[in-house]
Amino acid sequence: MRPALSAALALALLAPGAAHAQVSGLDLDRFDGRWFEVARSPNDVQKDCSRAQIDFTATNRDDRYGITVTCTRRADGRVETLRADARIDSANPAKFRFTLRGILAVGGLAGQNYWVMDHAPDYSWAILALPNKSDWWIWHRSQNPSAAVRSQTLARARQLGLNTSQVVTTGG
Repeated sequence: MRPALSAALALALLAPGAAHAQVSGLDLDRFDGRWFEVARSPNDVQKDCSRAQIDFTATNRDDRYGITVTCTRRADGRVETLRADARIDSANPAKFRFTLRGILAVGGLAGQNYWVMDHAPDYSWAILALPNKSDWWIWHRSQNPSAAVRSQTLARARQLGLNTSQVVTTGG
């Protein structure tokens, strides 16, 4: 990972926030697996990322998941990988605290809270956001969902109070 990207990601992960998660009773067994980012809010960390694949994987601890994010860069097609751990909130599994692995982990300080704001009943898509709703992401099980699904999930993101005026479309 480039040093500038690493530093920007570490700073972004330290941003404060406050709001409430919309989802309760998230079934983590159905949530884990491979996701593709199909839309998001603009952010400096992912500015050059044209495609993101997210692997959300159970570990041997009930409250921990491994996260691997693979980003394909627009400029040169280079692939970068970021690894993190997710600690699940025991009171609401729709709330995670992602902490970077490796040198950027800084003893667990380089972390950020992410909340699942909504998801499809069949777990085919999910909307995640920072607690303060400043940044958000739409994940889908398919790398290239239909235009109708993209439109519906963006409409749902707006209903949740997320600012979709400058949406960045990613994926397929």
